[in-house]
Amino acid sequence: MGNRTKQAASIMCAALLAAGILGAGTGMVYSGEKDAPEQGQISSTAASEQAQGSPPAFAAPEMQAVPEQPVKATSNTPQEIEALAAMEKVAENDRLGLYVNKATAEIAVQEKASGYIWFSNPAQRDEDPIASPLYKSELSAQVLLSYYNDKGQINAFNSFDDSVAKKQFEISPVDQGIRVEYRMGNVVKSFANIPKVIGKNRFETEILENIKDPDQREDVKYKFRLNEQKQVYEVRKLQDYVAEELSAVLEAAGYTAEDAARDNKENGVGEAAASEEAEFTVPVVYSLDGANLVVSVPAKELKASKAYPIASLQVLKFFGAADAGKQGYIFVPDGSGALIRLNNNKRNAEPYSLPVYGNNGTFDVKEQIQTNEVSRLPVFGLKQNDHALLGIIEDGEAGASITADISGRNDSYNTVSSKFQVTAMDYYTLSSGTKTSAVPMFETGKYQGNFQVRYAFLAGPSADYTGMAAAYRNYLAGKYKLQPLQASADAPFVLELEGAFRKNKSFLGIPYKSTESLTTFDEAKEILEQLKAAGVKAIDLRFVGWFNGGIRHSSPSDLSVAGVLGGKKGFLQLAEYMKENGFEFYPDTAFLEKYKGSSGAAMLLDRGKAEVYGYNPVTHAKDTSKFSHYILAPAQLPKQVNGFLKDYAKLGVPGLSLRDLGREVHSDFNPDHPVSRQDSLLTSVKELEVLQKQAGALMVEGGNAYSLPFAQTIVNAPMRSSRLNITDEEIPFYQIALHGYFDLAGAPYNMDELQNPRLSMLKSLETGSAVYYQWFASDASKVKDTDYNDLYALSYRNWLDEAVRLYQEANPVLAKVRSQVITSHRQLAPGVVRTVYQNGVSVTINYNQTAVAVDGLQLQPQSYHVGGE
Repeated sequence: MGNRTKQAASIMCAALLAAGILGAGTGMVYSGEKDAPEQGQISSTAASEQAQGSPPAFAAPEMQAVPEQPVKATSNTPQEIEALAAMEKVAENDRLGLYVNKATAEIAVQEKASGYIWFSNPAQRDEDPIASPLYKSELSAQVLLSYYNDKGQINAFNSFDDSVAKKQFEISPVDQGIRVEYRMGNVVKSFANIPKVIGKNRFETEILENIKDPDQREDVKYKFRLNEQKQVYEVRKLQDYVAEELSAVLEAAGYTAEDAARDNKENGVGEAAASEEAEFTVPVVYSLDGANLVVSVPAKELKASKAYPIASLQVLKFFGAADAGKQGYIFVPDGSGALIRLNNNKRNAEPYSLPVYGNNGTFDVKEQIQTNEVSRLPVFGLKQNDHALLGIIEDGEAGASITADISGRNDSYNTVSSKFQVTAMDYYTLSSGTKTSAVPMFETGKYQGNFQVRYAFLAGPSADYTGMAAAYRNYLAGKYKLQPLQASADAPFVLELEGAFRKNKSFLGIPYKSTESLTTFDEAKEILEQLKAAGVKAIDLRFVGWFNGGIRHSSPSDLSVAGVLGGKKGFLQLAEYMKENGFEFYPDTAFLEKYKGSSGAAMLLDRGKAEVYGYNPVTHAKDTSKFSHYILAPAQLPKQVNGFLKDYAKLGVPGLSLRDLGREVHSDFNPDHPVSRQDSLLTSVKELEVLQKQAGALMVEGGNAYSLPFAQTIVNAPMRSSRLNITDEEIPFYQIALHGYFDLAGAPYNMDELQNPRLSMLKSLETGSAVYYQWFASDASKVKDTDYNDLYALSYRNWLDEAVRLYQEANPVLAKVRSQVITSHRQLAPGVVRTVYQNGVSVTINYNQTAVAVDGLQLQPQSYHVGGE
């Protein structure tokens, strides 16, 4: 179903941008890099681009093409060559060499084909004119660790200051690589020489008299409390850093741990005061796998002081960091994708940080000021001159965020990396009378697998975002044995029909809920017949709200086809009609969103049920009058799926639409059986496999990466980015990576607030995405003043003619490229983009409201040109 308001706003922004209403400072343009050949693993095969055909009848002034910065040939600096010389080669294969500096634990990877070297830490970091001592330490670190104290406050360690500089690390060989184990904190030193209790006389003679500095003597005296009755000094409660300072002073005064043990024993206490220190062990494994570097942190081997749970880990923040002299960009997977130009000087903008797969729904968000697009692919990249790297988060991605920043803020480098949440935390509010206090609650069901990132390296023509997308496509195809789509005479027209819904009614003043029809099964056939008569020969039907009360249905584990739509008989007749006409049928089901009853719902950290509400558009606060659904506990998912499939199998319908399994993933903080977000993802993957095997072809909403091996069609795929201030350009990375292997569709065309579906069609041509409409058969008044007000404009009669016209216009192009991967995408001029497909077909699109002439073509307003036919 998706967030319809958000979808409409997306298209509205695109339209304003194309119209020139939004300037470059307030919005982003569709943009791209130079034409790039299709890529193999990381090598490329050339694909030609042609632009043939007669020019349009009108004439327009020649538009100046967007200048492409000349790409500098990259070679490593003398400092980098010198840094490599100080390292030892620890692994190699025919593609890469892996090196480590055994004094600093920094690593380097050398590409054998080009000789280019990638460093974990900038070789010239000591010369950074911007970085403070703290940030220079971070520039030397491979691991940044944050942890909680007992109040839930965040503190930070880095592997340089807190491990390497203290010589608390170990390097050991592994197959095709090394393992570096960092011990962070004051691992060796303890506070055993601080007595809990010491007699007054001994305190004065053994400690105070041996401290020469009077101020220091008074300071030490203050840290102990005199018990007049017992004539003893008792140590006060001390913060870690205070205890560390006190321990050092006592040691200098000649007071030892043995002295403290004696004084404690004489005064009836068992051991010396030992404030538990923040100490951590973090193992990092670097290994070569063909043309890739794999970086892994085994989560089950992480060690932390009990009082200081690890909040997050950021590994190799500065890997491949680009200095201020480099040209290129950072690629981030924000929605469809976005670029952050290197050194863009946007220091007033927040650094980029968005979670993979969106927010965790079981984390209670009380205020939502901004709604961002979801990062559906766990990837990121960085291009510097004629070299680029692509990071693929292979494991632990559900707990990861992608972070990126530009040079000039804290240091002189542009960076992008992944950051993994290890332990979630939220506050539980305790109330007593008029007083309230917040107590931190920590996640207990931590992920025990790996936090793992695979890095691929690109050079030359493939070192751009099209090459990155091709590398990721090849990775997915190889890992999951994906097969390209078969060529077809027509591209699919994707149609979503709304079936039944529950409406509040009353009888004799007694309120009740009635199941009402929006589109019966017979009406669905009538709509399909009209499309068929108009020449639409390929239809993928997503039917929403066909069982258990309709759109917001009850538990799918016990299935009953909605009688108001025609019951089981009508459903099977519709399925047979679809089969006879060669159409694809995808009845829609939600498994993770639980619309009725809290039984089996996941829990929040504060032990409340995971309920999802809407937010007030004015105050941005959670609106508890707008209940949406509960989130199903991951442990309950197999039961829901098995129960559903038991009944669904009896219907004998091949095909299923999944509303939420490919769109969202959540933790369960139930203290009795906690489930981490990554473990929840693994549960979803298992059930997706079961559903595909037993229900046949799957249509997936959203299209998170873990759902791709099981999907045939993806709807509501991301078609835009969040347009965050730090980003510069919006790109269709998602579509470049996946087109040709999946039928893709963005938001339904008719959810555009500006009522300009032509812009949606142009976007379909740019990305190869299907024409997609969302309708119902009833009069619009049926949903007025109900919980389904957002469906008010979906009566099919208002859209049928337009939908047919746009499909008939787009289909000749979309059909030609349906099974073809995208080999090139670039911006030719402001508001003008070109996509080239594997078979040489190119589509040049003018989103502007004025005619343009560019690259030898003359384009009417909001029009396109097809070349290479």
